[in-house]
Amino acid sequence: MEWKELRRVVTGHNEVGQSVVVFDGPPSNANERNGAGIAQIWATDYSPVDNQTEDDAALRKVRLALPPSGSLFWLCKVAPSSQASAADSQRNAAKALERFGAGDAVRPSSGRPDMHATRTLDYAVVLSGEITLILDQGEVTLKPFDTVVQRGTNHTRENRGTEPALIAFVLLDAKPLAS
Repeated sequence: MEWKELRRVVTGHNEVGQSVVVFDGPPSNANERNGAGIAQIWATDYSPVDNQTEDDAALRKVRLALPPSGSLFWLCKVAPSSQASAADSQRNAAKALERFGAGDAVRPSSGRPDMHATRTLDYAVVLSGEITLILDQGEVTLKPFDTVVQRGTNHTRENRGTEPALIAFVLLDAKPLAS
């Protein structure tokens, strides 16, 4: 699956207030490294959202750290772990967290450098492939159309299959967990 094969349709309003399509095509802000990547579909910096802006909100820098009351809508491609050694896969995932401004979210409590916890509520839907959600205690293998509500918990994911996995994520700002 290539990002250019995906279609993103964003609606808005014309000058007289009628509903129209303002963006129609592949995601405008997608990147990929080593067979894995993120397509940022939309992002907001506050809530309630202003639906009258004409800007492409997906073009902001891809960052995992959300502003207060912000949100993100991403499509994520996770490459099979078999394409690299387990240690390399974990290091690459940890480096991606740094790249996306979430280095402070890393919590390698299990000895894995890619374990992390963010100050977000995440809704995730597996669209294709399989992905294993790894928690401090236990793991769950997810298949297409399985959903996850991730509530600020320490986690990582791994694709133990042979094909890339595609996951849709909506991330919402959340209160920090009590220490």
